[in-house]
Amino acid sequence: MGTNGVKVLDKALFILSQFFEKDELTLKELEEISGLNRSTIYRILQAYQKWGFLEKDPATKRYKVSTKILEMTGSVLRKLSFLNVCRPYLLSLRDEAGESTFLAILRGLNIIIADWELSYYDAHINITVGKTVPAHCTGSGKAILAFLPPEEQESIISRISWKKYTENTIIDKDKFREVLRATRERGYGVSKEEYDTDIVVAAAPIFDIHNRVIASCAIAALKSRVKSDEQIDEYGQLVIKAAAEISQKLGSTRKAISECV
Repeated sequence: MGTNGVKVLDKALFILSQFFEKDELTLKELEEISGLNRSTIYRILQAYQKWGFLEKDPATKRYKVSTKILEMTGSVLRKLSFLNVCRPYLLSLRDEAGESTFLAILRGLNIIIADWELSYYDAHINITVGKTVPAHCTGSGKAILAFLPPEEQESIISRISWKKYTENTIIDKDKFREVLRATRERGYGVSKEEYDTDIVVAAAPIFDIHNRVIASCAIAALKSRVKSDEQIDEYGQLVIKAAAEISQKLGSTRKAISECV
């Protein structure tokens, strides 16, 4: 392909990339964004329509991504193994924090440990893949619950038995709602000896291509090695970064909390 062909392709891909940021765009809006002349943009849009990648609303004259692109994206993502996507980040997170790291998914009122990487310490936390833990008394569960749609979140809260596992277990619904609000604001969930004594967890939510929370990645440390709330926040920032990168790999366009402040 000659130089001119590459330039045309660059322009075409630039136009298409704008639809990852905006759901719908007009010819005029694309002209303002790109700086390209209207006739060039129009020809590119016509080509995308011909190939079925874009659709035009006849009433509003606005262009949007077609279901064909969504189907193609879904096909690619289905071929990716969730655990294979996450594993390098778990390993990197373990090395950065120096503590054990894991993935969790929500099933009913519990989280299930989907993957686990041990710390290098002789004294470490032993948790097996497949273990279930009540979601409300774990940092990972809070990280997922905090980002669920309100009606789904409330449905789960209404069904929790509120059993007290340790002195730190939250057993009050209103207090738990406040904890979830704080979790959502800072971007990560925390549990300090709420299910098991001597275990502290910081976890952040992972989102899919539809920007729905589907899992969480976490750092788990023995309480004896956690010296301050500042150290927990350092873990929190690490899991936010890892979770955001995993989410991006899965097709999410949601920005991490750290990018919004």
